[in-house]
This record gives sequence, C-alpha cells and structure tokens, in this order.
Amino acid sequence: MFKRLSTIVALFVSGITGFAPKEDFDITAYPSFDLTGYNSNYHSISHDVSQFSGINEDPIIGKNSEDYFKCPVYGPFQVGDPDFTASFQYKAKIANQQILERLRVFTASGELLDAKTQTTKYYENNALEEVDFVIPIRNCLSVKGITLKFEILAKSDRSILKTYSATIYPVTSPNNNYQYYKNNVYESLPIGFYGDGSEMKAIKETINFTGLGDYVESDYYYRLEVSNKRFNYSSNFPLTYKSLSLRFEDHENLFPYYTHDTNDNVVIPLDIVNNKGRLTLKYKTNFYINKRTLETGDIYRDGFIFSPSFYLPVNGKDHFDNKILYLDFVEFSKSKITMSYPLRYISGKALVGTAPEGEYYVSGGIAND
Repeated sequence: MFKRLSTIVALFVSGITGFAPKEDFDITAYPSFDLTGYNSNYHSISHDVSQFSGINEDPIIGKNSEDYFKCPVYGPFQVGDPDFTASFQYKAKIANQQILERLRVFTASGELLDAKTQTTKYYENNALEEVDFVIPIRNCLSVKGITLKFEILAKSDRSILKTYSATIYPVTSPNNNYQYYKNNVYESLPIGFYGDGSEMKAIKETINFTGLGDYVESDYYYRLEVSNKRFNYSSNFPLTYKSLSLRFEDHENLFPYYTHDTNDNVVIPLDIVNNKGRLTLKYKTNFYINKRTLETGDIYRDGFIFSPSFYLPVNGKDHFDNKILYLDFVEFSKSKITMSYPLRYISGKALVGTAPEGEYYVSGGIAND
C-alpha cells in the first residue's frame, strides 16, 4: 500500500513541475550531460587539427597509406639569407632494405651545387621516418633560382627509390604600374616550398586586383564607403603589407578638421578583412563628425561625435564629384608590391539635402536646435 501511494505522489509531483514525458519519449536518443567525463579541449579537435604536431597523429597517414611526404612551409627567401634546417617526414612503399637519404641542390639549368647524404638506415616497408637537412641558401640561391631534390636511395646500388623536388627563387619586387594590375592577375615566381602530404610543392603568390574597378562612390548619406572594394589573394604565406591608405587632394579645404600632408592630401589609413583569400577594404581608424555639417576630423573637437564612417561635408559633393582618389599600396604581400591605384569618385544624390543635390529636400532651410 505504501509503495502504491509513493508512486501516486511521485506522478503528482512530476505533473506539477511540468515534466510529462510523451509515450514515445526515448531518453537514449538524447545526449548525456554528465560533466565528469567532459573534455574541455574537444573543440580543438574539430576546429584546429594543425595543433597536433606528433607525426603519428596526422590524419593523412593511414596504416596502409603510401608515398607520404610532408614538411612545414619554408620561405620566402632573399639572396644571401642564412642557411636553415628543414625537417622532412616520409612514408613509402619500399621493400625492407638499407637506404640512404640525400638532399641535392641544382641550378635551374641542372648544374649540381651541393649534395648531402645521411648515414645508412634500415627502412621497413611503409614505416614513417623523419630526417633533417641543412638547406644551403646563403651560397646557392641566386636570382636564377635553385632546385631542391630530396631523394631516397637503395644503399646496395644507389638507385633512386623516391624523389621529392621543388624549384624556388628569391623574392623580387615587381616593377609594374597600376594598369598592369588593373588588367592582369599577378602571379609571383615560386618563393618557398612545403610538403603537402604527398609531394614537395613550390609556393607562389597570386593577387587579383581587377575587382577594385575604376571608381568609388558614396551612398545617400554622404558616407564615402570602401567596403565595396574587393580583390583576391592566394598563397600558403599569410598576407602582409607595410601600409595601405586612401589618399586624395583637398585644395578646396573641404576637410579643414582632418590632418593633411605637405601636398594638401588627406590620407586615410586602411586595413583589410581577409575571408579565405577574399579581401575587403575597411577603415583602420575611426572618425569624429560634426553631425550638422558632416565635417570630418581625425581627433575629437567640441560639437563632434564619434563615427566609424568617413563622410563628405554637406553640399560638398559637387566639388568632390569626379575627383581622383588613390589606393596607396606599400610593400604589399611577400612580393612587396608598391603602387598607387587610382579610383574616380562618382557622386550620387543625397537622400535628403538641398534641391540640386537631394532626392528629397526640405524647402525653407533647416531650423536651429
């Protein structure tokens, strides 16, 4: 009787607290929330596989995989750079035997410049091995480039069992003007190398500036937008640059509260949003705006408010229309591209303004607050 009464009370309490499982409710279909077994590093497994540095943890390596070759990204290089040590990992379908590991360096025309051979080792078929070699950059690399060849040889007859190679060149800054970049996709010479898990590959830079177009425009609210200026970058190297800015002459003194250079230019620092090689421009700093006149300053003044956007002054569009603005790239990318890319400003009508400039306007002027 007591057991039956306890069951009735338990059902009554569960009804009050709102827990009423459906007849088809299957608790095994829901995850356990037992935190005693929670691994706080779990997220790193799905979001950053690169953190696993142990050679046996590479997801490419399977028990029966063949011809595996991997090394980190090396480069870019300059003529006269110091020698450095490179680490190679490999795994190959080679019969059990004594082998030699060798690195040879050739000129682009095939002349042998340097050769190093490690001591003999016994290789078991499909075993994972790692070996280090000093890469003789200082005495070998020239503007003509070099070819690196990592080779595995049979000790018995010195026949080459496996070869992994790449040709590299020192970084050179191209001497192109903006017309070239406007109409062509730039691709550098190979300036580095890495092992991708199957072979040794040379690394290039590819930059497509053609998406920048010919003009820049403001929207209805006098904002001068740069976020619609986009282009592309592709390389195994991270994108770097010394500086990037938007520059234009201000002889009309439309921006009296903004710092000018000695040539009456307004220079606005820019930055880049890099979304997997799709680059978008953005302002690097914020601004201060007079909310009545939209005059822009780069430091705070009385009557100005903070703004993330750059504005043209009210009724100043007619002076600004067809003005040439320049995107100044200084040592952009590993190739250190330096150029000024011109964009013509195209004026659109303001949403609200004076009769000549606005889509809509207020007759009789603006009352003072």
